[in-house]
Amino acid sequence: MAVTRISDNQIDTGTSAVLSALSFLSSNNVFRLPVGATGDRPTSPSVGTLRFNSTNDNAEVYVADVGTGSAGWTEVAGGGPSLGEDSVIRTNKDSIGENLTVGPTANGDAKFTNGFSVGPIQIDTNQTVTIEADSVWSII
Repeated sequence: MAVTRISDNQIDTGTSAVLSALSFLSSNNVFRLPVGATGDRPTSPSVGTLRFNSTNDNAEVYVADVGTGSAGWTEVAGGGPSLGEDSVIRTNKDSIGENLTVGPTANGDAKFTNGFSVGPIQIDTNQTVTIEADSVWSII
């Protein structure tokens, strides 16, 4: 197998590759993801495509099921917003602005059976939170 060295910006944006190994020769040891706004997402990405979304200020990956039975983009997340060293205080918004369902059937996995939020919390007009049978949503 031939080895090709790529440095700086000497690579065409349409180049694709499969990496079996990656090492860093520079002193800063960083790997930079492709960057683009939400509107710049690839139109037919492969599952596993990884990029940095400059609109959302977050890394995202294209997955086969975003919890709705359809493929799509999802955040590469660290568990939600938090404060302090080691995320000692976890936080959440005080309102829900979308339709949500707590439960394994709607979300395709048993890990969605139980959930919690810290209140008070408001469900916005025309939005619903559905709790499947044998599932629990607790507001603390």
